[in-house]
Amino acid sequence: MQNFLRLLSRPAAAALAFLAAALGLVLLRPLLAVDETRYLTVAWEMWIGGSKIVPHLNGEVYSHKPPLLFWLVNLVWALVGTSDLAARMVAPLAGAGAVLLTGRLARALWPETPVRAGRAAWALAGTGVFLAYGSATMFDTLLTVATLCGIWAIWALAQREALSRPAVLGLGAALALGVLAKGPVILLHVMPAALAYPLWRPGPQSLPPRRFYAGLGLGVLACLALLALWLGPALILGDAGYRNDILWRQSAGRMVQSFAHDRPVWFFLALLPLFLWPFGWGRSLAAVWTERASPQVRLLAIWAVAGLVAFSFVSGKQIHYLMPELAALALLLSVAAPGVPGRLTRFVPLLPALVLAVVGVAALLGLVPDKTLPGGVSPLAVMAGLALLAATLALVARAKTQLAALAPVAPATLILIELLVWRSLWTDSDPGRIAALLAADADRGVATTDITYAGEFTYAARLPAPVTVLRDDAALAAWMQDHPGGLLLTIAPLAQPGLAPLGDAPLQRDHWQVYRVTP
Repeated sequence: MQNFLRLLSRPAAAALAFLAAALGLVLLRPLLAVDETRYLTVAWEMWIGGSKIVPHLNGEVYSHKPPLLFWLVNLVWALVGTSDLAARMVAPLAGAGAVLLTGRLARALWPETPVRAGRAAWALAGTGVFLAYGSATMFDTLLTVATLCGIWAIWALAQREALSRPAVLGLGAALALGVLAKGPVILLHVMPAALAYPLWRPGPQSLPPRRFYAGLGLGVLACLALLALWLGPALILGDAGYRNDILWRQSAGRMVQSFAHDRPVWFFLALLPLFLWPFGWGRSLAAVWTERASPQVRLLAIWAVAGLVAFSFVSGKQIHYLMPELAALALLLSVAAPGVPGRLTRFVPLLPALVLAVVGVAALLGLVPDKTLPGGVSPLAVMAGLALLAATLALVARAKTQLAALAPVAPATLILIELLVWRSLWTDSDPGRIAALLAADADRGVATTDITYAGEFTYAARLPAPVTVLRDDAALAAWMQDHPGGLLLTIAPLAQPGLAPLGDAPLQRDHWQVYRVTP
């Protein structure tokens, strides 16, 4: 037990636990359309000869996201080969890095209380939303790493009476990393806390506000200088649409008027219980309130609340947009003493898992409607989920601290969810069946009549060239003329002379068809 408690005090153990849970979630599901398949297709087109500066999708400039994730996937492929698993673990590895950085930032904020580093790291690693989205191939774990580095830099900048060059350069590097990860949105995560410096200034011996803001300005200039190394060539190589998208539409344009994910202003507020699960309830929040006067807690509270407010008024909203603020929440919750969990209350955070287990057993016995779990349940998967839940209940029952009781809750619950929907995931959401049809004979070209095609099968099939998007009947006729033996992807069945059906398969809400162009 003493060894287990020592593990709970180490951020590295939390990072490894996060990585193990993320690996389990990745292995249980296929590549998910449309986000994961699209992002890995963009990385794949970069790998097979596309521009290393400007990302492309379907052979056209892809301006929706900056290139850092695609660069990292290509780097991993260069080291270990074009492994599906290696590519899908890039974002979770960044998530593990964010867990480690959370622990390091806790040590910087409270050097006199090193135990808080482990508490903060475990609180982030075991937060349900962070683990769920951190296990997916997305940009938000990279953005969380950049945000943590930025907050650490502004705290370091405030600690001295004179400007610190490493802190200024560190801030610039963090902002540049955030822009390369997800765009100028990094400013919404870091700058509110920085601009509110007088509200959390550590004391009279810290950097005066005028000098602090001067350092902030220098950090922004350093960021721009670093970004110029990529943005200059990118703006030259990209077209006018790319310049407009990367500098405006994907950042400020999304804030003013969403072109996707438009939701009401109270969206994030309504989801607060989800963001707080399982660590942020009861005496944990009360403990934070008792230290509200400390500069560290004020800094973290401004970071968290400013992010919540800012993104509430941004037009487009997704749950994962607040992932960097989950690190602030984890650091705040590290204030709470470990404590001894109550005999019954320790099981409250596991209620979702218990309900899911009941639903799974009921579905297995045919006691619930088929639509409750589309595709039905796998008996083996349900039994594995019950075994996992039993082991988790045993761990929680024997836990001597609140942290030990809460750490396994989210990983067990999320893995249980994937086990219950395992059959549905692999039946309706696996791009592999269509990809296998394409991969078998793609040397004569692949095209699609779906103008919204987002690379659902390009990477999965390891196609040697981008899929051609045919936008009208004339383009289809011309492509068929030029590509005898080529393969055509459609969503709806196509009654077209010169096309022989090869197969079909569902992918989420669509049913895809594959045809071969015949002479």
